[in-house]
Amino acid sequence: MAKRPILQLSKDEIRSLTETTYEKIKQAIIKGVLEPGSRISERELAQEMGVSTTTVKRALGLLAVEGIVEIRARRGTYVAFQPSGSPRETMMIRASLEGLAARFAAEKAGAPDIDVLEQQLKVMEYRTEKGPVSALVEANTKYHYLVHRIGKNPYIIRLIEVLRSFDLNFRRKALSNKIEAQRGLAEHRSVFEAIRLHDGELAEQRMRAHILRSYEQVTTENP
Repeated sequence: MAKRPILQLSKDEIRSLTETTYEKIKQAIIKGVLEPGSRISERELAQEMGVSTTTVKRALGLLAVEGIVEIRARRGTYVAFQPSGSPRETMMIRASLEGLAARFAAEKAGAPDIDVLEQQLKVMEYRTEKGPVSALVEANTKYHYLVHRIGKNPYIIRLIEVLRSFDLNFRRKALSNKIEAQRGLAEHRSVFEAIRLHDGELAEQRMRAHILRSYEQVTTENP
């Protein structure tokens, strides 16, 4: 059986075997290496990753709590098609969490943080005009990551991470539309301005509105 690089552990990742295994499997799901609806063999995954089936079982248990995998009695473990709950409810939760992350970023951002976020906006501007879409998705994702990091709230970051696989699929759909990508860029710029002004309430309001509007636009175009 051919080994997939994304699932391989490096020597410096043995700090917490279960946690590392959990992260590796989660990344494989997010990147589509383990496809939605596919069955996960604990034994095969353990062999491929070079860990015990007990470690894999524990990691899958954590992913099941997050709704990323489904453990079905007497049938096995499967990659979930989406996190638990309806897509609309999931997006409302994500909008609220991202809004809070933006508020915290506005309250805590220092001059270096503002500079880094502004530079990322320039990357997004370039990628919006010159594809491919995958590069724009990556730039967009990093912008949100920077907002989360600047906000310095591990709990919010953890909760947002739970929705990452659903979020990535949605983001690809939204940014594949040129008009939507340009509109989204303008909204990201407005969030940045609120963060630059240290206006937490405005940053939260704009980020939340951006995500909900994007969701409505994408679902209207792709019912």
